[in-house]
Amino acid sequence: MRKLVKNKAGSIELSQQISVISTAILILLMFCFLVLTISISTKLAAQAEIISNHPFEVVISAGDVKLYVSEMSLRTERLKRHHSRDDVEIAGGKLEELILSLEKPVTQMEDLYLGDAKDVQALKSTLELLKAEQDDYLVFCEQPDLTETDIEAYAQKHLQPLYDLALQQTEGIIGIAQAKKVGYGVTAEMLRTTNLIGSVVLMVLMLAVLLISQYVLHRQRKELIYRSKLFDNLSLSIDDAFIIQNADTGVIGYRGLNLERILGVPMTDMENLYDGMKEEDARAFRKAARDHKFTSPFEKLVEYTKPNREKCWMLIRVYQADELKTSQLITVFSDRTEEVRSRQALQDAMMTAERANQAKSEFLSRMSHEIRTPLNAIIGMTTIAAASVKEPSRVEDCLSKINFSSKHLLMLINDVLDMSKIESSKMALLNEPFDMFELVNGFVSTVYAQTKEKGIEFTETMEGFGDADVFIGDSLRLNQILLNLSSNAVKFTAPGGSIHLSVSRHRNGNTADVIRFILSDTGIGMTKEAVEKIFQPFEQADASIAKRYGGTGLGMSITRNLITLMGGQIQIESEPGAGTTCIVDLPFKKGEESCLPEPDFAQQGLQALIVDDEQQVCEQTAVLLEKIKIRAEWRMSGAEAVEQVKETHREGRDIDLCLIDWKMPDMDGIEVTRRIRREVGNEVPIVMISAYDISEVEEEARAAGVNGFLPKPLYRSSVYSAIKAALEYKGQPSADGKGKTAGRPLEGFTLLMAEDNALNREIAATLLRMNGAAVDCVEDGKQALDTFLASSPGDYNAILMDIQMPVMDGHEAARHIRASGHPQAVTIPIIATTANAFNDDISAALAAGMNAHVSKPLDVAQLCRILTDCIRRAER
Repeated sequence: MRKLVKNKAGSIELSQQISVISTAILILLMFCFLVLTISISTKLAAQAEIISNHPFEVVISAGDVKLYVSEMSLRTERLKRHHSRDDVEIAGGKLEELILSLEKPVTQMEDLYLGDAKDVQALKSTLELLKAEQDDYLVFCEQPDLTETDIEAYAQKHLQPLYDLALQQTEGIIGIAQAKKVGYGVTAEMLRTTNLIGSVVLMVLMLAVLLISQYVLHRQRKELIYRSKLFDNLSLSIDDAFIIQNADTGVIGYRGLNLERILGVPMTDMENLYDGMKEEDARAFRKAARDHKFTSPFEKLVEYTKPNREKCWMLIRVYQADELKTSQLITVFSDRTEEVRSRQALQDAMMTAERANQAKSEFLSRMSHEIRTPLNAIIGMTTIAAASVKEPSRVEDCLSKINFSSKHLLMLINDVLDMSKIESSKMALLNEPFDMFELVNGFVSTVYAQTKEKGIEFTETMEGFGDADVFIGDSLRLNQILLNLSSNAVKFTAPGGSIHLSVSRHRNGNTADVIRFILSDTGIGMTKEAVEKIFQPFEQADASIAKRYGGTGLGMSITRNLITLMGGQIQIESEPGAGTTCIVDLPFKKGEESCLPEPDFAQQGLQALIVDDEQQVCEQTAVLLEKIKIRAEWRMSGAEAVEQVKETHREGRDIDLCLIDWKMPDMDGIEVTRRIRREVGNEVPIVMISAYDISEVEEEARAAGVNGFLPKPLYRSSVYSAIKAALEYKGQPSADGKGKTAGRPLEGFTLLMAEDNALNREIAATLLRMNGAAVDCVEDGKQALDTFLASSPGDYNAILMDIQMPVMDGHEAARHIRASGHPQAVTIPIIATTANAFNDDISAALAAGMNAHVSKPLDVAQLCRILTDCIRRAER
């Protein structure tokens, strides 16, 4: 670049030197012209007689002009009667000949005319205008369906005035020429003197003009240089590069400085410009450059491969410039890669939208079927139950099927609402601490029941956690992801198959870990094409799946969107007939145990005994108990455990709690429980641990004195809950081995319920009363507030509050209750019971002062459990 600028500076200096030299030479020539003019002026008188002949030549030439103009008039006049295409072409040819014939006499007049030059110039202008009007006239005459009248009117308007004007101007020139002839002798001597003076004046003027022009040219050269630099800088910054080459020889006269950047071709290698194109494209441009016979730009959008193998799209245009001395070809290269990619992306988006619309149409059709199926079952079974009121077994069967269909319908609605929430970008994630072992344990319990019912083996493993099992994130959405994946695994795995869940710490970071969840099944599997489709909303792997297995086609789309929102990723590996493996990686911030609610056993000084034939289980259980502030020791056989209980009892320091494994080689857990009860009675709570389904021996175990049960693997939350429940019923086993309130968990509680819908109010009140509660009902938030304020302390144990109610909604009512002066204003549990079931609805309820949130339709077991927990916490 620096060399190029230096060469340009040298060229400018050379041009300035040439300009000075040419100016000096011109002054010398002008002086010679002055001498020559003086010499010629002395001979002017002698040539007067010869010069006097000029007017004759002018008159003759003017006569020729009149003749040719008249003949033109006759030719155009004839077209009024004969104006076929052939007549027009013949007339055009004749008129062209006459125009050419006029050049000689007009030139002579211009050279020999002694009058005002403007006269001849005016005549020339008239003749040029006449030629143009004649051409238009010929074009007009070629139009079909013209009449003689039309042509005559056109000629009278456009041609005849010009004919008349040309003849008039010619006559004027002839008159002046005649007059000049008479007066030339008188003016000959004056002409000599005038010529002499004019030459001197002209020389001075020419000198002045020359000096001025040189100055202007110098300024212009500087401006051109400046503009040239600007042009070069501009060409370096834009994405359009061009070359200018001779159309005949192909020699390149100019090349844009940005050619190398745009095309990747070195500035010295311009011969291979078309090598980056496909052969057919290069051939087309070479042919266009070779023929160069086109009136409009030749252009084409081509795929261009640069020397570094980078592919791009070029719009190449070739222009022909004929206004210069030699015909030039201008080739412009425009990089349109982004434009092509954007257009392709738009086309892909349109195709995706079309596919989505088609999928949504199919989804609506499928949803119509899916929703109507459980509705049909609900309506049908309700009709059957109403007709079978005298057959309790038949009614019970109908109600069971109605309950199942209702839950299925609720699942469909939840899927649609979740998808709508995600697509509208209103899905908000919680950021709360949770225990990974607790979450997985709850999930496993749910899936285990489903797999057992279908006859599928379910196993799970957790690795790499140790004591660090507390994380921060949205445990609710994580559980939803796992349930969505497991529901597919259960749905598409035949009885006798297996499902395995593996949870591990995939990557360990400073502040966050990536947890990997792998869910594998031996189900029907999928093809690669099906795997690509399952994440599309409203799509299923196979159209026949909806018919055979049901479903909305939203589950996997919701799952992937949730995983994406949580910053993770999902991978599906599947083969038809060989099962499916879902691999989910999710990042979670590390939490601390202090983030979780502290257990309330720290002040009780409890001592526990663990009995299990596996040392690892004993050690892990002891660690869990230490975490919830319970001291523990362990024995690896039933006999040793019984002996330990006897010994401590004799010493007067009875064990506060026993955790006993069911399956042990020397003595099973039921027998160990019987012997401990014989030694110490019912005072020591006993919890049985088992990796098997406890239901088959539950009755025998409770009869032996077992207070509670714990499934393996053990997690802190499940251990805490089981021990807490066992301690609460310490020494009070029921006759059938179950807790006193197992059948009516709300026995002794009085509830205030606000619900504006009469039918919902009746259903909820009936269900609560069936579980032992006394219920007072009101119809809106204002009535709930007034009733509570009018009550005495202890009249109500809890308040169930609907959210959307007239007069005063649930949120406002809860805030007024909490702000009131009632003795129970702060402590009484307020539970939100509403159809608004999203995370932000739960947050809004808690922000209003409520203790918990239960979504409609009500899960009675869940509602009873939440009520019991909230009331007991309030009473402490």
